[in-house]
Amino acid sequence: MAVIHVVTRYRPLDSAGGILLKFFFLGAFTGTLLLALPISRTGDFHLLDLFFTAASAITVTGLVTLDTGSDFSFFGQLVIALLIQVGGLGYMLIGSLTLLGKQHLLSLRQQATLGVTGFTDSGLNLFSILRFALILTALMVVFTALALSVFWVPAYGWQDGLWRSVFHANSAYNNAGFALFSDSLVTAAGGQPVAWIHAFAFITGGLGFIVTLEVLSKDRKWSIHTRIMVYGSIAMLALGTLLIMLFERHNGSLGQGMERFTQAFFQAATTRTAGFNSMNLDSLSDASLTFMMVNMVIGAGPGSTAGGIRLTTFVLLLSGLVAALQGRHTTRLLGRSLDVNHLLRASGILVLTLALLTVISLALLTLEPEQPGLVVIFEAVSALGTVGLSLGATGELSEAGKVLVILVMLIGKVSPVLLFSALAGRPDRPIRHAGGYVALG
Repeated sequence: MAVIHVVTRYRPLDSAGGILLKFFFLGAFTGTLLLALPISRTGDFHLLDLFFTAASAITVTGLVTLDTGSDFSFFGQLVIALLIQVGGLGYMLIGSLTLLGKQHLLSLRQQATLGVTGFTDSGLNLFSILRFALILTALMVVFTALALSVFWVPAYGWQDGLWRSVFHANSAYNNAGFALFSDSLVTAAGGQPVAWIHAFAFITGGLGFIVTLEVLSKDRKWSIHTRIMVYGSIAMLALGTLLIMLFERHNGSLGQGMERFTQAFFQAATTRTAGFNSMNLDSLSDASLTFMMVNMVIGAGPGSTAGGIRLTTFVLLLSGLVAALQGRHTTRLLGRSLDVNHLLRASGILVLTLALLTVISLALLTLEPEQPGLVVIFEAVSALGTVGLSLGATGELSEAGKVLVILVMLIGKVSPVLLFSALAGRPDRPIRHAGGYVALG
């Protein structure tokens, strides 16, 4: 009876993940209606492609079946930019405010999911954090747009150059990956400097608002969460850059000299859910593409505009592995002892993500038998991680394949972290069972 009570009492669609899932679906539907207006388009397109575009924008994924720069008018591009902004802030702002409006107070589990645990009890209330997120987003978009305009206004003129700068600044900081160039940043004016500007914007956006707030604060000691994100991000970017340079050492796909380093760094950074590409990904080796998929699964920080299982989850899993190899019963990280529940939650998130990825990949392989296996799996990983990188399969998807990818993008935006929270219902009085041992290995 206790189990029946828990199942009937706990409603996943009323959880944090369920509310956000409904919000993003409604946003995608509204965006589709706006993009379907004649003023938004330069031609006649299938309604499914418009829904695909709206879903990709609201989930800040970046996968596209239409050319954003040529298939949509200025009004249509403006709609896409607004969807990106709403979707990028939706995880932190809309989701939090919806929960506050529904329950008046976020539970500890919901605070942890949104990456604000501990801050609501340390002189910073949730509304202060939300206000900072809005101000930071505005400043970052303006700064990035001004930096890009230095290169794009002389190349494309004042009107076109400024709009491209603003659109890309908004897309980059929100880790959306939408570009007004048909080949993303491959042939965009500005070359390497433009790539570094985009990288700075989406890396900052991927850290999360809380991390940025702590880094900028002079009076606050960095929490363990911020230290994990800052040190972990530096380590992942450095390791990714070195590995891609190693994997591509026998071909000239990355170029030479400083260009080689820039391209390797950019690919290591953009796969953490940014979605821009500064080179033709088809020229990369299978080893580089496989590593990029691993990067897409890991993602960036909680409470940010990014997706994936989150870097903090990955670091917790590594610390748990080290503890197990050393025969310890507790997990220690950066001088702190972590409760076993952290590790169990991280393990659950990883298992759920891998299970989802397996099912999605098998379904997409079945629906797209003519596409190479690696290309299809890359597409599945990119959609679930809301990354937006593609090896060319997106535009060739069947209608059923497009519907599946839309669903995956919506699930990916809510993220396996929120899904795990939604599914992790628990009874009011936990029941203890007799202990037991299971042989492993």
